Amino acid sequence: MNKHSPTKKKYSKPSEGELLAITVLDIEKRTIGWSPGLKRSVYINESMQREVIGELKRIREAEVVTAYDQMNDKTLFIELGELEQEQFNTVYDQYLESGGQIFYTRNKEGRKMRSVFMFDKSAGIKESVDVPEKKLLFG
Repeated sequence: MNKHSPTKKKYSKPSEGELLAITVLDIEKRTIGWSPGLKRSVYINESMQREVIGELKRIREAEVVTAYDQMNDKTLFIELGELEQEQFNTVYDQYLESGGQIFYTRNKEGRKMRSVFMFDKSAGIKESVDVPEKKLLFG
């Protein structure tokens, strides 16, 4: 738990079915391992000591999407499995072609939570609205 807030986790993820409007900041392949001591996944880089790397479990490479959560003003790090990556790429290509908004949620499949991405083309469309002259309003 975060020391500043007993109810909020530092690395929170959306609840099942909760939609988050996101802006993709970066997509990169990262090496990730599970730290039993920290009880969370950590990113492995060149500056990490060999002893620390040796203590990690389930070391793997995965695509990681760094995204800005517009509703909660937070940065998210979303690790993508193979199927999730295919689905993300489809949604991201649609976004790049026509603008709009990407939404992120998680759904339970069996015992695992899976990342799901959705695209809303209409979110990027702006309408012009006619505003009456000031003198007509106050005149």
